[in-house]
Amino acid sequence: MESSSGFSNTQAPPDGELLDCGGSTCDCFRVKLYGKLHFKKRLKEELRTDPRYVSALQKEFETGYRLEHPHLVRYLNRGDGYILMEYVDGETLDVFMAHHPDFFLHRGNADRFLRQLLDVVSFLHQHQVIHLDLKPSNIMLTRIGHEVKLIDLGFCYTDTYTDTMGRTDKYAAPEQLDGSNKVDARTDIHAIGRILEQMPCARFYKKVIRRCTAPKPEDRYQTIYEIWHDVKRKTVPGLAIGIAILIVLSVLFFFIYPSTKTEKTSSDTSLTNNQAPTTTISNTDTLDTHAVKETHSEPPLAPEVTVPVKSQNDATTEDSGKSKAKLVQDSIKLRKIMEDALLPLYQKYLGEESNQDQGWVEADIQFQNACPEIYVQLRKKYEGKYSKDLFDEVWSEVRNYYRFTKTFNYNYHDIHINQ
Repeated sequence: MESSSGFSNTQAPPDGELLDCGGSTCDCFRVKLYGKLHFKKRLKEELRTDPRYVSALQKEFETGYRLEHPHLVRYLNRGDGYILMEYVDGETLDVFMAHHPDFFLHRGNADRFLRQLLDVVSFLHQHQVIHLDLKPSNIMLTRIGHEVKLIDLGFCYTDTYTDTMGRTDKYAAPEQLDGSNKVDARTDIHAIGRILEQMPCARFYKKVIRRCTAPKPEDRYQTIYEIWHDVKRKTVPGLAIGIAILIVLSVLFFFIYPSTKTEKTSSDTSLTNNQAPTTTISNTDTLDTHAVKETHSEPPLAPEVTVPVKSQNDATTEDSGKSKAKLVQDSIKLRKIMEDALLPLYQKYLGEESNQDQGWVEADIQFQNACPEIYVQLRKKYEGKYSKDLFDEVWSEVRNYYRFTKTFNYNYHDIHINQ
């Protein structure tokens, strides 16, 4: 057995449990080695002597083995007619959508999926790899966390393996279908558009899909980065506008509501039986002694001041208004705290002082890996002062502000993804 990894076994691993995902060229198995599950992909028996398929399997392993990304399946070992990969406990995108039809109707879930898919595809492009077979059945979502895992590099194009053997017509770009083989990063971008238009979240990305799937490559997005820039440009300002409107409404509410006073107008009151005479005073801030009118010479009773009684609805409205105002104030304070805490990480990994040489995707991964430590420190320091839901919401907003909005302002013209 030829080996390219640290596996010390000299015999091929057993086939294990046959999985229904191999397609027309390979059989796939779930095998257990050293107490850990692995995924084994083996050429069908009739194709094991065909040099084209043997070469394609070798290409897939050698391309995948040198790449490591959190959203790309890991390639571990290869042997005579098979390759061994990490086992992903999850479902392919098409199966996942069938089992969870409402999941991608939530914009947050859709954006998160798209960001992870774009991250891993741009990573491939930076390493001179074009996938060329992006489709729902080659994208997995893990059972825990629904993280993206891209699989199957069998049809990919690299700078050392320029021959591609196949495609999926439903997602293939025109340059693949016409046989010209003039493929580049924009070919994968076309497939991403086709995938999005098949998903329940397609309505969120109409303009993005239209540009991704333009027939001419020059009319599409030229890099993966441009797609995400367009998506975030439409979502981040909307969030900022929403917060600004909430602040303005809260301020107006608290200036207007206290000045609304209930005035009581008195009409002539008929005294019956031996009822003592009453004095009515207009509900003003100062007492006007000339407004007091006595009905006879007896000493007047203590003046009756009418106090407006708040209804239950009024009290609820006021309490709700105060809660919203406090929420806004807490959000503003938390945002300032988190911006100050994350600024050094931003400058180190993403900002104009970082002098990044490895590209935005790698820098972004490093930034995200450094964030949890800051999160834990702040959460511990402010636990009990702010609710966890508010804390997490503001944290996500500030982190993404540094990752996308702020980073784009500095680096938009400096980031280039190799095509």
